[in-house]
Amino acid sequence: MSGLLMSSHKPRLAYLFSRYPVVSQTFCDSEMLALERMGFEIEIGSLNRPPNSFRHERLDRMKAEIHYPPPPDLLDGIVKDPEFKKTLGAMIKEHGEVYGTGYKPATRARNAWYFAQLFRRLGVRHVHVHFANRATHTALFLKKLGFTFSFTAHAQDFMFDLGSNALLSEMAQEAEFVVAVSDYSRDLLCEMCPESADKMIRIYNGIELDDFVPSVVKQRQPLRMVSVGRLIEFKGFQHLIGSCGHLKRRGLSFEMHIVGEGPMRQELEERIVAEKVQDCVRLLGVRSQEEIKRELAEADLFVLASIFDSVGASDILPTVITEAMACHLPVVSTNVTGIPEMVANGVSGLLVEPTDESAMADAIFELANDPERRRAMGAAGRKRAEMLFTFQATACVLGEKFIELASKGILPDHPRVETQIVYLVHHWDGGDLLKAAPGREEGVRWIAETASWPTEGGGDVPTLGQMEALPDASVVESIWLRRPSQRQKLESARGKIGDAVSSTDFYVAARHATYLADVLDSRGTKHVHAWRSDAVLTVWLLKQLRPDLKVSCAIEENPSVARSLLSRLVPDFDLTSISDGRLNEQLKIPCSDELKLEVAFRHKELRVGPLKVKRRVATPRRDRKSLEREWLERIRREML
Repeated sequence: MSGLLMSSHKPRLAYLFSRYPVVSQTFCDSEMLALERMGFEIEIGSLNRPPNSFRHERLDRMKAEIHYPPPPDLLDGIVKDPEFKKTLGAMIKEHGEVYGTGYKPATRARNAWYFAQLFRRLGVRHVHVHFANRATHTALFLKKLGFTFSFTAHAQDFMFDLGSNALLSEMAQEAEFVVAVSDYSRDLLCEMCPESADKMIRIYNGIELDDFVPSVVKQRQPLRMVSVGRLIEFKGFQHLIGSCGHLKRRGLSFEMHIVGEGPMRQELEERIVAEKVQDCVRLLGVRSQEEIKRELAEADLFVLASIFDSVGASDILPTVITEAMACHLPVVSTNVTGIPEMVANGVSGLLVEPTDESAMADAIFELANDPERRRAMGAAGRKRAEMLFTFQATACVLGEKFIELASKGILPDHPRVETQIVYLVHHWDGGDLLKAAPGREEGVRWIAETASWPTEGGGDVPTLGQMEALPDASVVESIWLRRPSQRQKLESARGKIGDAVSSTDFYVAARHATYLADVLDSRGTKHVHAWRSDAVLTVWLLKQLRPDLKVSCAIEENPSVARSLLSRLVPDFDLTSISDGRLNEQLKIPCSDELKLEVAFRHKELRVGPLKVKRRVATPRRDRKSLEREWLERIRREML
């Protein structure tokens, strides 16, 4: 490892994505995992929720927390801050005039405003973006807010999706450096942005080679082939199926497994029928990374029929080819963009012209009947992968660039704000919780299971500035699905609750608790406080998963949750304040009422002659700020 990477001056990074995680973008995961192993601390920002709840298993190895913007109504409230328009208004107007409102500069600015505040609190000093798209456009606004950034451009992102050479040029000019993933794409970027050519560097996408099991060269039939990718036009699966038709007509015994999902599935199914290869070509759909590794390990040959699609988009440097090379698999592919940089034609595989189905069938047939040549090509491919695609040759180079930026003294210094105490709110509707309660400046982090912003009149802006909401349900569900042991533990714990809560409420709270158990460590949480009775179930379930956490709760008079449920859960809390007399009567050991959460009015019975009259009387006003500060001190003492 180089001297730079041995340095302790590794800046805390944020990776910003338009959408994360995405199943097909395993190279991004690999890069961040490699940087974490090198000692970099990373936060991940995603402008949009993931497309579904599917996740690769190896994401469990990542320490970085993934952050999403709040729901749109809350974001609307956040950017009503007069400073937003004052700071970014002119830039929004300029980008709308220069690039067109279709590039949504106001949306980019809103997201940048939110993430800038978050990243500052998290101590982020530099932002790196994958893909020259909406996220890199957002990074331009982040720079206006005091951040430096860099980005990795891939292929169709800057070639087609972005749709503006002028915007690409501005991105490149404002970035500290630009990464291209192949010599092909670097040359193209330099041609499109000549004024920034000196900051363009080529870094291949690397993988953990030893994560992949070598495929054993087999003499048996049928020949097992595998191909992996989204079912979209430029992956060329329609032509791969055509090649399979040629092979079947020539009498080759083979199996072709195609891993992936996408909009062309029906068209490909029809092509399989037309070519009469239903018995030997299978569309396997989405598979996890571990399942893909098994497919590669059991294969004899990897095939990828990449083409230029109808608008000219294509693969640049398909990571799955590197993964096949790591498995000692010979590769049959096409002479498209960066693929010849990966596959040495005639040495580690065979390359043919795109869309030439007959030529691809010939290449496959040639290797099918020569196992010794397949063995030699597989060995050569592995050796080439070790030379070009190890993390030493890829992520280490990127890490050195980040450290170099820090050593130049150009990165902002954002002290990380540590909050060991979390106050959990079941639902926040815009109320002024921080009028009396402690906030971030006193070491308290506020999280709402759900949140909304009033449509009329607005809510409390200071509380909005500190309230975090749990992310979209697909994110929470992904954690729930990936934690079978935790699911089992919570379902076992349900026996203590009995029928005191509905199945719907239980499983919503269980999912939230599982998500919180997964992410709270990243900010050093040691204590979680259930703000009112409706947050008690979630915090109690969290305690079942994280018995090391200290937990407390505050129960208001006339709680919104059944007393029969609270009476079973409250005894397990480390600290409790109960303002409801009837609940205290149900407990074996009554709890103190330190927070005095009485109802606003009581009915007092008065006697007027022979008549009894009920009169509404206001509850005595209390110094809520003082009560809350005393409670916070109790929490702090409990943590010692």
